[in-house]
Amino acid sequence: MTPDQAIWERDIGAASFLEGVARNRWSIVSLDWPFALFGITARDGRIFYLRLNFAGYPAAPPTGGLWDPETETVPALNQWPTGDAVFVSVFNRGWQNGLALYMPLDRVSLNGHHDWPTQYPHLMWQPDRGLVQYISEVHRLLNARGYHGITG
Repeated sequence: MTPDQAIWERDIGAASFLEGVARNRWSIVSLDWPFALFGITARDGRIFYLRLNFAGYPAAPPTGGLWDPETETVPALNQWPTGDAVFVSVFNRGWQNGLALYMPLDRVSLNGHHDWPTQYPHLMWQPDRGLVQYISEVHRLLNARGYHGITG
Protein backbone atom coordinates (compact mmCIF):
# COMPACT_ATOMS: atom_id res chain seq x y z
CA MET A 1 0.00 0.00 0.00
CA THR A 2 1.36 3.41 -0.95
CA PRO A 3 1.61 6.23 1.65
CA ASP A 4 -1.15 8.24 -0.06
CA GLN A 5 -3.48 5.24 0.00
CA ALA A 6 -2.67 4.55 3.65
CA ILE A 7 -3.70 8.11 4.59
CA TRP A 8 -6.84 7.77 2.44
CA GLU A 9 -7.71 4.53 4.27
CA ARG A 10 -7.27 6.31 7.59
CA ASP A 11 -9.51 9.17 6.45
CA ILE A 12 -12.40 6.91 5.37
CA GLY A 13 -12.40 5.58 8.92
CA ALA A 14 -12.60 9.07 10.44
CA ALA A 15 -15.74 10.21 12.24
CA SER A 16 -16.47 12.99 9.72
CA PHE A 17 -16.55 10.52 6.82
CA LEU A 18 -18.48 7.84 8.71
CA GLU A 19 -21.08 10.39 9.83
CA GLY A 20 -21.79 11.21 6.16
CA VAL A 21 -22.20 7.49 5.44
CA ALA A 22 -24.51 7.03 8.44
CA ARG A 23 -26.65 9.98 7.33
CA ASN A 24 -26.88 8.57 3.78
CA ARG A 25 -25.07 11.57 2.34
CA TRP A 26 -22.46 9.46 0.58
CA SER A 27 -21.02 5.98 0.27
CA ILE A 28 -17.96 4.31 -1.18
CA VAL A 29 -18.96 2.26 -4.20
CA SER A 30 -15.54 0.99 -5.29
CA LEU A 31 -11.82 1.55 -5.01
CA ASP A 32 -9.22 0.93 -7.72
CA TRP A 33 -6.37 2.99 -6.33
CA PRO A 34 -5.84 5.86 -6.99
CA PHE A 35 -9.47 6.06 -8.17
CA ALA A 36 -12.40 5.87 -5.77
CA LEU A 37 -16.07 5.92 -6.73
CA PHE A 38 -18.55 7.51 -4.34
CA GLY A 39 -22.32 7.62 -4.44
CA ILE A 40 -23.52 11.08 -3.40
CA THR A 41 -27.20 11.53 -2.49
CA ALA A 42 -29.02 14.57 -3.90
CA ARG A 43 -31.98 16.25 -2.19
CA ASP A 44 -34.47 14.37 -4.39
CA GLY A 45 -32.94 11.03 -3.34
CA ARG A 46 -31.14 10.48 -6.65
CA ILE A 47 -27.62 9.06 -6.34
CA PHE A 48 -24.91 10.66 -8.42
CA TYR A 49 -21.61 8.87 -8.79
CA LEU A 50 -18.40 10.79 -8.32
CA ARG A 51 -15.11 9.27 -9.47
CA LEU A 52 -12.07 10.88 -7.88
CA ASN A 53 -8.37 10.41 -8.51
CA PHE A 54 -6.47 10.57 -5.21
CA ALA A 55 -2.89 10.31 -6.52
CA GLY A 56 -0.61 12.28 -4.20
CA TYR A 57 -3.26 12.49 -1.47
CA PRO A 58 -3.53 14.41 0.82
CA ALA A 59 -0.82 16.87 -0.24
CA ALA A 60 -2.49 17.13 -3.65
CA PRO A 61 -6.25 17.61 -3.80
CA PRO A 62 -8.29 15.02 -5.68
CA THR A 63 -9.65 15.56 -9.16
CA GLY A 64 -12.64 14.00 -10.79
CA GLY A 65 -16.19 14.26 -11.94
CA LEU A 66 -19.47 12.49 -12.39
CA TRP A 67 -19.28 8.87 -13.47
CA ASP A 68 -21.60 6.20 -14.83
CA PRO A 69 -20.57 2.94 -13.13
CA GLU A 70 -22.47 0.84 -15.69
CA THR A 71 -20.63 2.22 -18.73
CA GLU A 72 -17.48 3.21 -16.81
CA THR A 73 -17.51 6.60 -18.53
CA VAL A 74 -18.70 10.12 -17.96
CA PRO A 75 -22.54 10.00 -17.90
CA ALA A 76 -24.58 10.91 -20.93
CA LEU A 77 -25.61 14.56 -21.00
CA ASN A 78 -29.24 13.72 -20.14
CA GLN A 79 -28.03 12.14 -16.87
CA TRP A 80 -26.22 15.23 -15.61
CA PRO A 81 -27.69 17.28 -12.79
CA THR A 82 -28.96 20.70 -13.69
CA GLY A 83 -29.70 23.82 -11.72
CA ASP A 84 -29.09 27.51 -11.41
CA ALA A 85 -26.10 29.33 -12.93
CA VAL A 86 -23.76 28.63 -10.02
CA PHE A 87 -24.70 24.96 -9.97
CA VAL A 88 -24.20 24.39 -13.71
CA SER A 89 -20.87 26.20 -13.61
CA VAL A 90 -19.54 23.49 -11.28
CA PHE A 91 -21.28 20.55 -13.00
CA ASN A 92 -20.17 21.56 -16.48
CA ARG A 93 -20.06 18.63 -18.92
CA GLY A 94 -18.04 20.78 -21.32
CA TRP A 95 -15.24 21.45 -18.83
CA GLN A 96 -12.39 18.94 -19.21
CA ASN A 97 -14.83 16.65 -21.07
CA GLY A 98 -16.66 16.13 -17.79
CA LEU A 99 -13.65 14.57 -16.08
CA ALA A 100 -13.23 17.38 -13.52
CA LEU A 101 -15.67 19.52 -11.60
CA TYR A 102 -15.17 23.23 -12.16
CA MET A 103 -14.41 24.29 -8.60
CA PRO A 104 -11.37 25.36 -6.59
CA LEU A 105 -11.22 22.06 -4.67
CA ASP A 106 -10.41 20.17 -7.87
CA ARG A 107 -6.67 20.05 -8.62
CA VAL A 108 -7.15 20.08 -12.41
CA SER A 109 -9.62 22.95 -12.32
CA LEU A 110 -7.45 24.98 -9.96
CA ASN A 111 -4.66 25.10 -12.55
CA GLY A 112 -4.62 28.47 -14.25
CA HIS A 113 -7.08 30.05 -11.83
CA HIS A 114 -4.63 32.08 -9.78
CA ASP A 115 -7.40 34.36 -8.48
CA TRP A 116 -9.44 31.51 -6.93
CA PRO A 117 -7.50 31.39 -3.61
CA THR A 118 -8.43 35.02 -3.02
CA GLN A 119 -11.98 34.76 -4.38
CA TYR A 120 -12.86 31.43 -2.74
CA PRO A 121 -10.63 30.89 0.30
CA HIS A 122 -13.25 28.59 1.88
CA LEU A 123 -12.98 26.27 -1.14
CA MET A 124 -9.23 25.87 -1.11
CA TRP A 125 -7.92 22.38 -0.38
CA GLN A 126 -7.07 21.72 3.24
CA PRO A 127 -5.13 18.44 3.55
CA ASP A 128 -6.10 18.09 7.21
CA ARG A 129 -9.82 18.02 6.23
CA GLY A 130 -9.10 15.47 3.53
CA LEU A 131 -11.54 13.81 1.19
CA VAL A 132 -14.57 14.86 3.25
CA GLN A 133 -13.92 18.45 2.22
CA TYR A 134 -14.38 17.59 -1.47
CA ILE A 135 -17.31 15.17 -1.22
CA SER A 136 -19.17 17.29 1.33
CA GLU A 137 -19.02 20.26 -1.07
CA VAL A 138 -20.47 18.09 -3.84
CA HIS A 139 -23.15 16.89 -1.43
CA ARG A 140 -23.90 20.49 -0.42
CA LEU A 141 -24.37 21.51 -4.06
CA LEU A 142 -26.63 18.52 -4.80
CA ASN A 143 -28.77 19.44 -1.79
CA ALA A 144 -28.98 23.19 -2.32
CA ARG A 145 -31.92 25.09 -3.81
CA GLY A 146 -29.80 25.57 -6.92
CA TYR A 147 -30.09 21.87 -7.80
CA HIS A 148 -33.04 21.17 -10.13
CA GLY A 149 -32.74 17.44 -10.90
CA ILE A 150 -31.37 15.87 -14.08
CA THR A 151 -31.46 17.22 -17.61
CA GLY A 152 -33.12 14.15 -19.12
